[in-house]
Amino acid sequence: MVHKNQNIKLIVARTVALDDVNILVYFVRPVGFEYEAGDWMDINFRPDNPNGGTTYSLSSSPTESELAITFKVGISPFKKDLQSLQPNDELFISQYGNDYNFYLKENRTSVLIAGGIGIAPFRSMLKDMSDNQSRSEVQLLYVNKGQNYIFANEIDNWKKSMRNLKVDYIDTSELNRKKREQLLLSTIGMTAHHYFIAGPEGMVESTEHLLIDRGVVIRDIRIDSFSGY
Repeated sequence: MVHKNQNIKLIVARTVALDDVNILVYFVRPVGFEYEAGDWMDINFRPDNPNGGTTYSLSSSPTESELAITFKVGISPFKKDLQSLQPNDELFISQYGNDYNFYLKENRTSVLIAGGIGIAPFRSMLKDMSDNQSRSEVQLLYVNKGQNYIFANEIDNWKKSMRNLKVDYIDTSELNRKKREQLLLSTIGMTAHHYFIAGPEGMVESTEHLLIDRGVVIRDIRIDSFSGY
């Protein structure tokens, strides 16, 4: 469900540089603000912005007291403004929710395929799973160019505490496209009820086609595509 025509004030609590290219921004959670793991929000720097806002998946879980987004640094004016945020700065939510069924369902097996910063919504889902002691079977494939996997410490702890969570880290920095696809196919559990893909547009599109070519029905695939801006 998408909650449109909102004008909810967000106050920056703090920012954290996860590494040289990825930033985590925490916001004070507005009173009464409820959402689901996998939701996104459109944010902007002006109330009643006629252009709506820029979409970010929430990397925080509904079980947490703060809201959070995680993003890769960029050169657009909006990204530069985000990168320079200070505590007590204000932003505004123009709409939020989920319009593509990007939710884990209880008692359904799921495969989560994250490309780089695409781990953000999956961090929300896995934290929610852990806090609610979900018994759903989930496999996370975290694909990255290099071995700098953000949230890896948390993910590894959840893997230890949840026997129903399987995690595979895949470094594609030394692989060409063919070898990358072969490795993905050899790692993905092909009997899941649902497949979730999140990451850069090109990665999401190619992975979706890979699954379809392997026989996964398109209605069982959920995508969250991150543009660069």
